[in-house]
Amino acid sequence: MRRKIYFIGIGGIGMSAVAGLAKARGYDVCGSDSGKIYEPSKSILEKYKIVCLPGAAAENIDNAKPDTVVATSAADLTNPEVARALELKIPVLSFPQLLAELTKDKRKIVVVGTHGKSTTSGILGFALKNLNDSSFFVGGVLANTESNFYLGAGPDFVIEGDEYKSSYNDRRPKFLHYSPDILLINNIELDHPDIYPTFEDFKKQFLILAESMPANATIIYNADDPAVIEAVKNACAKKIPFSYSDLKNFNFTARLPGKIYAYDYLGAAKVLQELGFAFKQFKGLLEEFSGIRRRFEIIYDSNSAESRAGGGFTVIDDYAHHPTAVLRTLEAAREKYGRRRIICFFEPHTFSRTKETLPDLAKSFVPADIAYIAEIYSAREQGKDFKISGQDAAAAVSEYNARIGAKTQTFFVENANAAFENYSKIKQPGDVLIIMAVGEFHELAYKIKALATEKVGA
Repeated sequence: MRRKIYFIGIGGIGMSAVAGLAKARGYDVCGSDSGKIYEPSKSILEKYKIVCLPGAAAENIDNAKPDTVVATSAADLTNPEVARALELKIPVLSFPQLLAELTKDKRKIVVVGTHGKSTTSGILGFALKNLNDSSFFVGGVLANTESNFYLGAGPDFVIEGDEYKSSYNDRRPKFLHYSPDILLINNIELDHPDIYPTFEDFKKQFLILAESMPANATIIYNADDPAVIEAVKNACAKKIPFSYSDLKNFNFTARLPGKIYAYDYLGAAKVLQELGFAFKQFKGLLEEFSGIRRRFEIIYDSNSAESRAGGGFTVIDDYAHHPTAVLRTLEAAREKYGRRRIICFFEPHTFSRTKETLPDLAKSFVPADIAYIAEIYSAREQGKDFKISGQDAAAAVSEYNARIGAKTQTFFVENANAAFENYSKIKQPGDVLIIMAVGEFHELAYKIKALATEKVGA
């Protein structure tokens, strides 16, 4: 790998983290992005003094004179910087290709699965950072470290393995680039229907990964998931199963509630044991782990006696967008908060996912008392006509709840402002507010936090 790297789309959470890792490894790094830079990317670029140019222009490549270009998966041949780099015969890599290069001297622990990748990787990364100064790369910000990556001197490198395509000309999932020494598979459920039309297409990627591992590698897998069992059955690597029933063997107090997070803790604990650590060595670290930003992140919780009696407000910022994640997160909230009124604000993510998973999405809001369904966040699918809308999603939720006799009230809202205005008229002390979104809609959580701190009725 040569010394100067230019990142196209450097503002993404994964791209900025890899750029930070490269800078920490001694590379000269710069890049560009056409969109607004949000946290944590903004802080990473500032901390490492990485220049980010606005927009995309061929002359940026001419002026930077990079040895290597790394392009986000959204950048294709129509991007002037990609086109100019290829014209100049500068190697254009995907970020998983670069990440594989940056981690080749470490024992790689790769965490994959439809749900829980970030949290499980975060638990492992946080634990190993403290146990042996090992490194990590996670798709979300660890609350304990306020970063989504760390470069240490230890032997291990924890990587969250994304199943989405690597680049415009490499439709393989990112995780196929990483060659794990230890693979953790938490679950397999259809996602990204824009890339994988069927569940079999999706599941096949995990099978390919498992079967690519050598006999001296290790696969730790969730034996409660039939699709996971099928994916690993022909792998020649050492296989270690875990299941929810194993929870009785680990006596600790988790900060994250519900069965959805129990699997994340279990998978991480099994990996740590496989690495030779005794439970007593990492029990305190499991308990100390505060979670991932935007994964059941409690951004406000009135700590008064009134709140403990159910009279205060709780505001939770969450990233759930797959129907199963929505349901399990709401179930975890119901388990944690009992009879308090649970109000969910949900922004569907991408037209293709909403259309493909609508029957399951309709069933996901039963644990909530009120569900606000917003217009669909199009993300990478801008300009495509999928003939589905947020109103369709809200109607499907209402119809299902009526059919089974659920008491959940469902409302369609065009945007975050409409949701805020509606809720501000009905707010009550004791409300638990969960905002689930990938895009800017999640900023509603902080607007509601401000509202929650006002005196009710003021």
